Amino acid sequence: MRALVTASFTAAGVERLRRHMEVVHEDWRQTQSIYFDGALFAQRIGEVGADVLIVEADLVHDEVLDNTRLRLIGCCRGDPINVGLERATALGIPVLFAPGRNADAVADLTLGFMLALARHIYTVNQRLKSGALTFTATKDYLDAYRTYGGFELNGVTVGVVGFGAIGRRVVQRLRGFGSRVVVYDPFVAVDEVRAAGAEPLPLDDVVRQADILTLHCPETPENHGLINAERVRAMKRGAYFLNLARAAIVDDDALYAALRDGHLAGAALDVFADEPVRPENRYVQLPTVLVAPHLGGATRDVVRHQTDLILDGVEAWLRGGRPTHVANPAVLGA
Repeated sequence: MRALVTASFTAAGVERLRRHMEVVHEDWRQTQSIYFDGALFAQRIGEVGADVLIVEADLVHDEVLDNTRLRLIGCCRGDPINVGLERATALGIPVLFAPGRNADAVADLTLGFMLALARHIYTVNQRLKSGALTFTATKDYLDAYRTYGGFELNGVTVGVVGFGAIGRRVVQRLRGFGSRVVVYDPFVAVDEVRAAGAEPLPLDDVVRQADILTLHCPETPENHGLINAERVRAMKRGAYFLNLARAAIVDDDALYAALRDGHLAGAALDVFADEPVRPENRYVQLPTVLVAPHLGGATRDVVRHQTDLILDGVEAWLRGGRPTHVANPAVLGA
């Protein structure tokens, strides 16, 4: 049996897989290429003679599936959106995936953003290094304390939209700061939210009560524009907004207007309607907005997490068992 791995995998993970089969590892971050062309990808899979394919960013659609002899696919993503799941299912190919692989990474960045906004960390650092912030008299210190002192997380209400792997970890971290946390997720039992130390509320109540609102729900048709213009306007004046999920979940124009006009005190964004984000992006130009180029799940530890999750599934499949995380379990029978 042979495997072609184009995902980022740890060296230990590659060796672990080699105990079971021959492995060709072509990490897309090393090759600096992604297979968008199905015919080209199918050709490469055929050259390797791969029975098992493990991807992260490559597209595995019908042209690939119909022109290879794959028996198993591993997708190193929380949702295997780059794999033609319907066709794979029709062909009887199990598709493994890696839910929660980047949950800790995104949750950490979320708290980092919150702290940076609450304490004006970036602004003070930038102004001090540029010489714009000086201390030649007592008044200068008093002005800095008044302008940049900020607030503590244990004195605010944080609204969390989405109580999946990331949202749960955000709530867990906020408990350490003593924040009041309110949560909206219609797909999670209210007892689960309460057990995590948070308060389940309808979305409109979460939006209105939050001093900091953070999004951690998936981009689905139901969630498209979930935070619409009316909900943006319903947020507290002086509140903060974080989006480390997907840009399409919020009304982009309404959010920009609320930040530009000062209704919202600030925001932190890791996702944008137009990616990769560029310096001329209107949010990048706003002084009250912290930005990152979709780096929420980019820690080195994420590679280890996805490696372990996929390999656990591969080994379960090789033993004839049922992998924990398979996107189309019907192909494995009852």
